[in-house]
Amino acid sequence: MHRYTNEDVVNPYDLNIIADENIPFVQEAFGTVGTVKLVPGRALSPSFVRDAQVLLVRSVTQVNRELLGGSPVQFVGTATAGLDHIDSEYLQTNGIAFASAQGGNANSVAEYVVTALLSIARRQGLSLAGQTIGIVGVGNIGQLVKVKAEGLGMSVVLNDPPLAQETGDKTFRPLKEVLDCDVVTLHVPLTYEGPFKTFHFFNDATLAKLKPSAVFLNTSRGEVVDTRPLLNRLQKNTVGSTVLDVWESEPDINWELFKMVTLGTPHIAGYSLDGKAEGTLFIYQALCNHLGLTPSWNLTDSLPAPAVPHINLDPREKPDEQILSELIEAIYNIEADHARMAALRQIPHENRPLAFDRLRKNYPVRREFHHTTVRLLNGETEIQQKVASLGFKIER
Repeated sequence: MHRYTNEDVVNPYDLNIIADENIPFVQEAFGTVGTVKLVPGRALSPSFVRDAQVLLVRSVTQVNRELLGGSPVQFVGTATAGLDHIDSEYLQTNGIAFASAQGGNANSVAEYVVTALLSIARRQGLSLAGQTIGIVGVGNIGQLVKVKAEGLGMSVVLNDPPLAQETGDKTFRPLKEVLDCDVVTLHVPLTYEGPFKTFHFFNDATLAKLKPSAVFLNTSRGEVVDTRPLLNRLQKNTVGSTVLDVWESEPDINWELFKMVTLGTPHIAGYSLDGKAEGTLFIYQALCNHLGLTPSWNLTDSLPAPAVPHINLDPREKPDEQILSELIEAIYNIEADHARMAALRQIPHENRPLAFDRLRKNYPVRREFHHTTVRLLNGETEIQQKVASLGFKIER
């Protein structure tokens, strides 16, 4: 079987590129190096790639021998951080170049986490300052969650066994210390084997060690948490407020579990326009590098202006966390994400998987906090530091 190589490139516009239709700006970017055909990610099949040299996917497409066998595909890019949908061994064995967008949507997910925490704190009338937060998985996302949580005055406990083994860093603590925190948030890859496998990592035994009042968040992969024991504990009120953005068996999720969570969203934590666009940029630059071409697409030219470029904020006579919650809500309303997903319960069960995917495809534009400059009227240094720690620009 012939593999398409750099030597084959006479004109880069000869490339046939198959791309998931949910990759933003994919036509603008990859149209500079070939002809792009858009396909629904879950519908991708061998017939689509039989004449393609490049395949661009998101997490809903399994990339393996069944999909690529016999095809001329020589480059695969995934515009996602997770890699559990990629058979890396098959790609390597068959000389197929690969690129991912690891880190591209990390800030989007971290903003989702702090937004959810502030929403829950506001509902419950409690303060996050002084609370402990256990972060399981301290990669790109976990590190950003750490910074933002510390900015809110939370005490952070980190757990990452692979990093702990690799570095010997005593900063990383045993899982039992994390499970004793007031908040536990998961940011691990999905793996099915090896000493650090994460499939059903949070099972009945693990969940039983959480404080009954603990806030629990999962924005990693649905299969990291065993659905049935989590549902049982929520029904028995032995787990506190729960935020899930990822679900087992997406898009055909367990709707009984959704009914019990505090906030539930359709796998969109990393779906800020900036995060998704960064993913496109990562794999576009990787393909250009693979082909020896100079990138000609400029992401900045494609992004729209932010809807809320400036906010004037008067922090007098309000608690800091109320101010932060109201500030974030002007940029990102996480309760609206939950409400859109809750509305799917009104349609027949058999139609919900398609509707779940439609929510992701038609997700409203969400910009990250750093696009908004905040002018604090009569603001004290402490609230300025908190606003800045979340990523907002401060007008001096």
